[in-house]
Amino acid sequence: MQKQFFLFCVLFLTLLSAYPRHSQAQNAGEPYVILVEFTLDESRVDEAIELLSDIQLQTLENEEGCLVYDVLLSEEDPARVFIYESYESEAAYKVHSNASYFKEIVLKKLKPLIKSQKITKVFPLNFEGVLGDAEI
Repeated sequence: MQKQFFLFCVLFLTLLSAYPRHSQAQNAGEPYVILVEFTLDESRVDEAIELLSDIQLQTLENEEGCLVYDVLLSEEDPARVFIYESYESEAAYKVHSNASYFKEIVLKKLKPLIKSQKITKVFPLNFEGVLGDAEI
């Protein structure tokens, strides 16, 4: 019985070390990706959407390190917004969050329109070459 438990532990630790951990620091060369989810003041959704379009445009035009900046609206709840942001590195993300237009648009104008907010740092799984042409 002890031998089986020992083998299980070795197998478990081997598998655990083979997969990236959520708490790992970002490796060099990996993109820095966040998902932002927030709920807007229902009476000011149109104003918020204009601001979101503006920050998206400013980010994509001015930041070489920004790979993706998608603003997504919930189909079920028009006051719920998601932003998918991907940057070449954490340093590129810091350029974004320190930009004067970010501070002006997001911190001064958009923030008062947000009822709740959640930011989640994520990492993309690289399926390139693994799945090939298989359908998911």
